[in-house]
Amino acid sequence: MDDGLDDLFGDAPPMQLPDPLPKGLFQRVDELSLSGCCQKLVWSKHGCIAYVTSDGRNVGLQHLMCDPHDGNWRLGKDHVVQEVSLTHGDHEIVNLAWSHSGNDLAIIDISGQISIYNIYISINRLVISRRCVLDPEDNLSAVVGLMWLHNDRQSHFIKPAFKTEGHWNFSLSPMRLLGPRAPNHRPGLVVVTRNGTIKVFFQGQAGVQDTRWQDFKTEIENIASPSELLTHAAMCVEKIADNTCKDKDSPMLLTTYNNDRELRVYRVELDFERLRLSLQHLKVLNDCAPLDENKTSPLESYGFLPSHTQLSSLSFIPPAPQPRTRELSPPYILAAFSYLAEGFQDSSAHTPQYTALCRWELRNSTPKLHPSFHSLSSKKASASTNVDLPSQSLLTRLDDVLVPRTLLAVQEVNVSHTLAMIYSDGVEFREKVSLEVLPRDGKDRISSLGQTGFGFPSGGPCLHAALSPNACAGAFVDEQSIVSLSLMQLGDEFAGGLIDESFLEVANEAFAMQTSLASLSPGGHADDILASLETFSNQHFDKHIQGESLTSWNNSDTFKYRFLSDIYRILGLNVDHSMEPQPVPSISNPMIQRVLSMQAKLGFAGETRPPTVSALVALTMLNIRYTLIVFTTTMKGKQGGESELKNPETVRLLVELVSWLMALIGFIVDEIFTLGNFLEDQNLASKSIAANVLNQKIQETNSPAILLLLISSSRAILQYNCKPLKALMQQAKQAQQSPSPLGPAYRELDLVFHRSLVTVLQFERLLSLFDGNVQSEYQLSKTSEADRKTIEKDLLINCQIPEVLLEPVRELLGNTAESLRQEVNVAELYFTNVGWLGLTNDQNSKKWRKQHPLDAMRKVELRKDARARRCTRCCALMDDALPQRPSLMMNLQRTCFCGGSWAVLGEDEALNGGF
Repeated sequence: MDDGLDDLFGDAPPMQLPDPLPKGLFQRVDELSLSGCCQKLVWSKHGCIAYVTSDGRNVGLQHLMCDPHDGNWRLGKDHVVQEVSLTHGDHEIVNLAWSHSGNDLAIIDISGQISIYNIYISINRLVISRRCVLDPEDNLSAVVGLMWLHNDRQSHFIKPAFKTEGHWNFSLSPMRLLGPRAPNHRPGLVVVTRNGTIKVFFQGQAGVQDTRWQDFKTEIENIASPSELLTHAAMCVEKIADNTCKDKDSPMLLTTYNNDRELRVYRVELDFERLRLSLQHLKVLNDCAPLDENKTSPLESYGFLPSHTQLSSLSFIPPAPQPRTRELSPPYILAAFSYLAEGFQDSSAHTPQYTALCRWELRNSTPKLHPSFHSLSSKKASASTNVDLPSQSLLTRLDDVLVPRTLLAVQEVNVSHTLAMIYSDGVEFREKVSLEVLPRDGKDRISSLGQTGFGFPSGGPCLHAALSPNACAGAFVDEQSIVSLSLMQLGDEFAGGLIDESFLEVANEAFAMQTSLASLSPGGHADDILASLETFSNQHFDKHIQGESLTSWNNSDTFKYRFLSDIYRILGLNVDHSMEPQPVPSISNPMIQRVLSMQAKLGFAGETRPPTVSALVALTMLNIRYTLIVFTTTMKGKQGGESELKNPETVRLLVELVSWLMALIGFIVDEIFTLGNFLEDQNLASKSIAANVLNQKIQETNSPAILLLLISSSRAILQYNCKPLKALMQQAKQAQQSPSPLGPAYRELDLVFHRSLVTVLQFERLLSLFDGNVQSEYQLSKTSEADRKTIEKDLLINCQIPEVLLEPVRELLGNTAESLRQEVNVAELYFTNVGWLGLTNDQNSKKWRKQHPLDAMRKVELRKDARARRCTRCCALMDDALPQRPSLMMNLQRTCFCGGSWAVLGEDEALNGGF
């Protein structure tokens, strides 16, 4: 009774109503209902975010990047593609679409004109590939549906991981999307226009290397009235198979929706040799709308009727593997009908909204003859039973799913069983077949990162949104046309910081599983996953861990170590090169590059803090791996029938790379001498030094030198570099008398070898002797192959000298170092400037690097007036001078040595690198 009186006299707390919807959302829903092609914010696989500017006439570019100042992930600076407004004139840009490779961007205006741009070296620089001057300009040519053709590249489907007997078991299945493909693995684009025309754009001809864009088209249906004009269209591949399937081409499926609410389904085959399309009409459904059973009393009070809804999204979901079986789900049509109550647009009250997700499943069925036919005469029966009846397509309506939110887009998450539903107020992950919200995984099962408690925080309302390739980051545009970044993070249930060891183990495995899957995809881009992982690590470690005895999960370094270790395990990568020589291709394996790049980034916290020893080891391994690839490619490859070693530009590049590598060799030898001097100063004999003393000294000096020799994979790369170095040294002596400008270039190269304080032969002898000692120690200790692989992996990631390898290290610091001291000038080696290597962090080195920014690929100082580009992951810099002609070196420098993408810096951005 008292509570009732309090409510009566206004003493009760005020009712919390949801924030009113932005007024721009009503306009956005109208746009979505008028055309199926109006995505104005898209995210490529390379990390480039393209969006339509607020005036609708240009396209802006942003990208996910590591900030060199603090090491945090954020969006880069805006870059506007000014050429778009010149190409499309005054026509409004209404749709953007990246190709599956992430290299090609289709830009479509309101009249249906299509221009195509390519990423050129840097992800925030686009060059036009196809102009739209020949495209018709009329409303009937407006594009209502679009699909980029898949290249012949494999994907991977990962099944849920289960924990058995303390170990996580993963299952990766290679999958290939079948369907029509453009000739010569070139990009291809299929669009559907409002007047019922399907057009195919492709680059090149079958069997001919040609970059010119061509097209062919056909009419889908004869449109006789305005009510038959199309508003939406969607396409998908019809089949999916594993890599053993020989059939790479198959038809694709097409569905259209018109003003009469008719839904039509077609099977489409493309013939690029004859430049023609063939269509097979499968089904037509009339009056497609949400079911009447969806009518509920709360919505009815606002005057809701199913006929009031508007189709805001039409998708054709391709078949996908089931998470628990190897069976494929059939393709189905997903139509989203949105409802915003009229009369609330100008009101500050809460606006009733909902989205009805309607589905139609497409199956093929072969009819069978009735059994009564078998009662006919034997002759007739025989004839009748041998008849092959044509298969039929069945379109089955599934139950609708009601969501009290406004849907903006539907995005498939790789080749998986997950759909990302992007609403105006957040992101939700649903199961692809049932459309149920993904349930939380238990402590013994992992399906995806989103099912372990991670998700996107609910922010302010947005009008446009796009998720990253791995759905771990999102870009959102609000009413003020401001693009913001949101990273996947722990949900509100963890706001109190109740994180125990079992959850950390599950989270670690989920991050490793999703990163491994991304690494197996073409390009292997996983920056969004790294950004989410580092955000989680920075926010929740050392302060939010519950319990006092979590010795195995006590800090972020342990979490990152286990993350990297699990990636090596899941991908099956072998980093043990101690006993048997590995071929160069195994060292140049792009998977190794991707994991080393992650290790380098996880130990980098910005220019104000020194990177960890583990990060420096990984960064140096990436550098010497790059020099090895450049040396071997240059000495073997030919461009235009002429060896690259006869190209003066290539030789000058080799001069700088050789100079950098010889300086690194000198740095390693000097650090060995320095560590030996430390032992003498401490009155510690090299024969009695303990591993913990060495490890503590390495951490104090933050020097990776001795670790680069001890880790078998880095030692192998250094050994492989010695062979081309000796060949180049011999080439330099022989080609000095070549005519200008080749002769001077080789004389400069010969001078680099002559001035080196440690020769290639001396260093090669050091590597060989140390390698033999390591092999002998492994054999004497009877270390098994499995244990040796574990030791080498832990050594690479954790950078701690193990007890089993202590004796070779003692020998290196003792007799080997003492013998080498007699052959080199120790004093001159000590005073050599090695700050430009990026491996020292004293004040002089930091000051020198700040005053002399280095081109990380060419190993030369950047010109003061140079425009540079920066790696979006490791923050390395490179001169943005564009090559005058194609070359092998240009192909090697399209990405950073760490595998990250380049982004051109603005004129007002400082030339500060990362490490």
